[in-house]
Amino acid sequence: MGDQALVAALRCEDDGALREFFLRFRPALVLAARRLRVDPGELDALVDDCLADVAVHLITSDTAAPRSLPAYLARSLRNRVLNGLRARERAERRLTEQCRPEEADAALEGAVAACCSDYALRASGTQVDPPPLAPALARLANALAATLVEEDRLLAVWLSHCVPLREIAAWLGLSDRTAAKRIERLRERLQHVALRQLETAEGDERRELLAFLGRAALAPAPAAQFRAARAADAAADPSADAEEAPVS
Repeated sequence: MGDQALVAALRCEDDGALREFFLRFRPALVLAARRLRVDPGELDALVDDCLADVAVHLITSDTAAPRSLPAYLARSLRNRVLNGLRARERAERRLTEQCRPEEADAALEGAVAACCSDYALRASGTQVDPPPLAPALARLANALAATLVEEDRLLAVWLSHCVPLREIAAWLGLSDRTAAKRIERLRERLQHVALRQLETAEGDERRELLAFLGRAALAPAPAAQFRAARAADAAADPSADAEEAPVS
């Protein structure tokens, strides 16, 4: 039964469809929750709550069914985890504003426990903030993000978490080959956006982008464009130390 047919059966209150919904999508959500570092003691409840809430929404909503149920469910699960982390951050900010410094630490744990589940607390406690990006790379990241539609953004998140191709294909309801092609097209499109950003950059920012893109494994067309840009810079300034790296 395809995704659209499954949603139609759910809306007809078919018990068999509800069982199929849980059996089909639960294993992938369990894997996704593990990759999001959800505490094992909270994982089953989190996944089951996510599936139940999405099922209720699909049954009661009169809007069109999601084009891809695996992607929709993965996004819903991720939002649950992020919302828990954001709740902790809000609690910390409120306590910082309302309490004297010596009181804030003592009061924090009780307030956080009141508004966050255990899995969110544990996940928040184990995460390490990455170092800040250089200004040139931060602007590049913003330019890349601005071009992403929702499905591409979700795919980029999965890739950043090193989710295996087979799992991505299963979540999207695609064959491995089709999913690989979609990933390849997304990467090449983002590389072209990065090269357009390079064209407008000057000075230190341009050198930062040249070094960054020089370390990337570019697709053939972007690689040729990058080599031309680097050669033009070398011709204009022979003393420039352009960083060599694999670009094809």
